[in-house]
Amino acid sequence: MTQAPLDTIYTADEAAKRLRLTNRGVISLAKAYGLCSRRGRDYLFSEADLLGLWEVLREPAKQPKPPTRSAIPSELQKYERLITLTAKNSRRAVTKLKP
Repeated sequence: MTQAPLDTIYTADEAAKRLRLTNRGVISLAKAYGLCSRRGRDYLFSEADLLGLWEVLREPAKQPKPPTRSAIPSELQKYERLITLTAKNSRRAVTKLKP
């Protein structure tokens, strides 16, 4: 049986530096997702563990939200908007007519 060679092994400090996180943050995240090994008090990380942690940290893709009903103006809103627009225009017309 052939075994694959072991990747580089990182300490928690090295992994934290590599992922630009705190030491405690890397350890707690790795423990939550099972992406570390432990020897006594030391937590050790393989290259595959770091890649797994990186995938956990990735932001999910955003999907566009469908328009809500409130985004579509009602007939009443259209009417009120029309009234305000015509009122503004009539005020302008009145100010222009004054000598």
